[in-house]
Amino acid sequence: MAAEMLKITGHGKTQRFEPNAKNTVIGRSPRCNVVIESRDVSREHARIYQDPFGRWIIEDMGSSNGILINGKRVDASVVLPGEPIVLGSFSLSMTPSLDQQIQRDDSVRITANITTGGFEAEIISGKDQPATPLTGPFEEEFEGIVDRLSELTSSPALYPEVCRCLAKGPKAVAAVLRLPEKAEPVPERPDILACHFGDTQEEAGAQETGAFVPPRLAFRVSGHVLDKVRSTGDAAMVKTVYSADTDVTWTAVEADSPRAIICVPLGDISKVGDLLYLDIPFDESPEAAPERMFDFVRAVSQQIILTRKSLILMQAKAERSLFDHELSLAGKIQSKLAPVIPQGLSGVEAAVCYRPVMWVGGDYCDMWSLADGRLAFAVGDVSDMGLPAAVVLSSLRILLRTTISFCGELSEAMKHVNSHLIQDLPEGVSATLFLGLIDPSKGTLEYVNAGHLQPIIIQSQSALGPLGQPNESVLGIRDTVFQTKQHGIKKDERLLVFSDGVTKAQSPEDEKFGLERLVYTLKSAGGQTAAQAVDAVAKAVTDFRQTLPQHDDITLLCLGKS
Repeated sequence: MAAEMLKITGHGKTQRFEPNAKNTVIGRSPRCNVVIESRDVSREHARIYQDPFGRWIIEDMGSSNGILINGKRVDASVVLPGEPIVLGSFSLSMTPSLDQQIQRDDSVRITANITTGGFEAEIISGKDQPATPLTGPFEEEFEGIVDRLSELTSSPALYPEVCRCLAKGPKAVAAVLRLPEKAEPVPERPDILACHFGDTQEEAGAQETGAFVPPRLAFRVSGHVLDKVRSTGDAAMVKTVYSADTDVTWTAVEADSPRAIICVPLGDISKVGDLLYLDIPFDESPEAAPERMFDFVRAVSQQIILTRKSLILMQAKAERSLFDHELSLAGKIQSKLAPVIPQGLSGVEAAVCYRPVMWVGGDYCDMWSLADGRLAFAVGDVSDMGLPAAVVLSSLRILLRTTISFCGELSEAMKHVNSHLIQDLPEGVSATLFLGLIDPSKGTLEYVNAGHLQPIIIQSQSALGPLGQPNESVLGIRDTVFQTKQHGIKKDERLLVFSDGVTKAQSPEDEKFGLERLVYTLKSAGGQTAAQAVDAVAKAVTDFRQTLPQHDDITLLCLGKS
């Protein structure tokens, strides 16, 4: 499927770009991917990228005039299809691709004996015959088709309805074909998205009597006509076609009757494109001449393109609105789970950085004081996102706090949590978790690490090292025996627990931040408080990404003796 297009309108002109799904920077600077030469646009104004669900996100990069959606300034927002976004004096919108957006009609059964053949007749191109205004019966019929199409509410119904409208006469055939890219040859069996055969007198009588009507399985497609349309990108017509080919069903081409083949592109066919193909009889009266029919079909094709765009936008907006509502609910759940340093915390120094992505990732971080004065804390990561992740995180928070309140042994608490997650997590979903208890009166740390990244011990002399041995099994997969481990916290030591959103952050050169860079950042900062350590790492990750957006949750929790 072709990519969606970014349309920018302002100062009397419109520009279209194919945005990079990973990151597209918009601004005045020549270094930007999309350059807007205007003083009311900042040098690096905004970035657009796709989230894991395929939604386009626009994010302000600290611009002066900001991003306005529906008159309100936003820091970051999902871009709905066709929704205007204001940057200074310019308007931006994302337009979904029309290519291959409409799927094949399931009722189409014309799959056998489709052949391509050339007809020995002159091909008239739309480039050689300028369209004239519709009058008389053709004008009335066109208005009727417009009314029918305006009543449609879904894109899959468009092509079948068009075929029914255009092939309502006896022995007429209307179809919508899909051809591959122009560089490839016309296939012997074109992909038929929709098709309709006009009624005949025999069928009308059969319907009244209940007689059997044999199915129509084939009709002849002119390879010459298809080639003409592909080469010119315009409509083409062959008139007065006669054929007695026995391989062609009697409903498609009648042997001794004047007929016309009209083929019209439904948009750009330089890549994968759709064509309206008609094989119809005509009478030779001036008011029904093939040239008049040619103009009529071309007018209908333009209406099809407009209707298709409207239906696709409407459908895309409806789907995205429903999905955005789900993710908005997930975001509200996750916002309530944001870690808060307990009030009145005594004997423990704590600092936290918790930056979830817009689409709700799976990072979990929590701290709470126990009745005996100890501090319980947990950092984890669920291998899911969106509403399912938010529900898991919410239940994990309740489960952990409840379990720790009656189970003083961490390994038993982790086993209890794991048993619940095995039953509740969807198939293929797991969670890592570092669970700890700090006793400030004794200066000890008890912990269990279930598959999470090893925390880093920070000392004032800048000596750093991982805490503990390689991690145990993750949660939610199978029953596991966990071990509680202990560590004595020195006065000048701090513990940094983090998520893989830190180490997996990427630069514009596709380089990961990595564990070595994290250690280097902490060493470079020297002796520091917990808050300073967290701030140093968070800034280093942001600087490392440069203009790239944040693609994963980032969690940093630093703890030590105060």
